[in-house]
Amino acid sequence: MPHASRSCAWFVTCATATLTLLVAPGGAIGAQESTGVRAGVSARVLGIDSTKAKLYSPLASLVVPGAGQLVLGDNRFVGYAAVEIVGWFLYAKDRQDQARQESAFKDLARQVARAHFSSVFPDAPWAYYEQLRDWQESGVYSQSGAALEPETDTLTYNGYKWQLALRTTETRDEALAQYRQVAVRPEFQWSWQNAREQWTLYKNTTDDRNDANRAAVRMLSLVAANHILSMIDAFATFRLSVQPAPSGAGDGFRIGASLRW
Repeated sequence: MPHASRSCAWFVTCATATLTLLVAPGGAIGAQESTGVRAGVSARVLGIDSTKAKLYSPLASLVVPGAGQLVLGDNRFVGYAAVEIVGWFLYAKDRQDQARQESAFKDLARQVARAHFSSVFPDAPWAYYEQLRDWQESGVYSQSGAALEPETDTLTYNGYKWQLALRTTETRDEALAQYRQVAVRPEFQWSWQNAREQWTLYKNTTDDRNDANRAAVRMLSLVAANHILSMIDAFATFRLSVQPAPSGAGDGFRIGASLRW
């Protein structure tokens, strides 16, 4: 599936880039000696007190990936920001593709399967269009114009639902009440009779819609993971850059200490 392949390839690329940023000289945790200087410069540029900026850097990274790294003076902010931008871009593309496929299969349903039964084509939830995938015909809602006489052909959707209602209720009135809730009404009636090729195209288009939807959900998950990873990274960097002051320097802590490997 093209969407799955694209998402997987993008994830591998982003993961590789992130790991590179985490371990690269000058940009990783192992190069913390200049953190205090860089953080001070970043904080001054942002107009924020350096110590307070560092304290809130994890929260900043949770809201905007890379923001905390920028405040701390770590060049890893470039990687997180890039993942965020690319992630939202691909998510938007997947949603646009999903909308395009939905428009295509709805048009096909109106022009072929529903065209002979109504001149108005009200829209319906996704579950309705799934039924058009699985059933060649909806069947009639009622075989009589007076009292409700449900469809009896079990090869149709309405006929199957009527027989199911009869088997799962105790009285005919209860079955009719259940049938009224689930049966396809006249304005939604369909048939793919003598239109097998169009029905196959319809199924393929709904498959493409599902692929686009799954790709969008995966991309949204990756964006969320980027927020969390950036927050954890900023928190770890801040904690590693804070340690007790050397003896003789007075009580308290100093910020910007180095961590050597």
